[in-house]
Amino acid sequence: MKLLQYIWKNSYLKICNSKMGIFTVLILVTCWSYQQPLRRFMDAVDYPVNWCVFPFLISNMIFAILFLFGIIYIHSDVPFLQHMNLYQMMRTGKTRWAIGQIGGIFLRSVCAALITVFASLLPLVTDIEWTNEWGKLLRTAAMTDAESIYGFQYSFYYEIFSAYTPLELLGISILITVLVCTFFGLWMFFWCLYSNRILAVALSVGIAVLIFFVENSFPQFRYLAARLAPSVCLEVARAKTPNLGYFWYPSIEYVLFALILSGTVLSLLILWKVRHMEFHWENEDI
Repeated sequence: MKLLQYIWKNSYLKICNSKMGIFTVLILVTCWSYQQPLRRFMDAVDYPVNWCVFPFLISNMIFAILFLFGIIYIHSDVPFLQHMNLYQMMRTGKTRWAIGQIGGIFLRSVCAALITVFASLLPLVTDIEWTNEWGKLLRTAAMTDAESIYGFQYSFYYEIFSAYTPLELLGISILITVLVCTFFGLWMFFWCLYSNRILAVALSVGIAVLIFFVENSFPQFRYLAARLAPSVCLEVARAKTPNLGYFWYPSIEYVLFALILSGTVLSLLILWKVRHMEFHWENEDI
């Protein structure tokens, strides 16, 4: 119970800070801009849109990269060696302190994902169809040339409509987004402990932009490349849509297994390093 209380208090500090505030503002502004073409389409046809738009928005390559840059930014307080953490470690011990930081990374990732879901809905909130059916507007947008006429910033994929209900797709998309964000936080924490923060940020940025190279690789090799790029996992709305005849997005089961396994391995390596290292504390705000 004390460990859970510490994780919660530690998460509060990671969520209620200036970096998270800046992330929220940037996501709100970005989502508002991305949703304006869809807003114009809704006004033109005078029909509400289904509430499940986040999976399609996060499946846009440019938005996904911008989102991951924001995740790297909010996780850039790793390796949590500010002086305030010195007193936490003295009270809790190294192992509990590390578990608290890992738990904080996870809960901060949950918060970032939910903020983005809310931001994707905010520009459309006055005309949303609150049902668990995809509705006429999204089907029309996916089957017609409305995307090019109205200049949509992201695409709707018709094939996914028959595979999942809106609630199922949103749930899967949020879960995968949280796991991807957690992976980035643990990845940065790991490299900060074993090397330095500059390398951690550089490698994280490299992983984030891998999505660009995967999408522009040869279709027959894209499936293999996609299995090795965590950033591609965000594009779950494209899972049932082939590209030039190839289904390149890995199965949902593989994506969940790979993200959970990699997060577990990184967590274990972080715990081992924390127990055997000497800390050099910094005079720096969170």
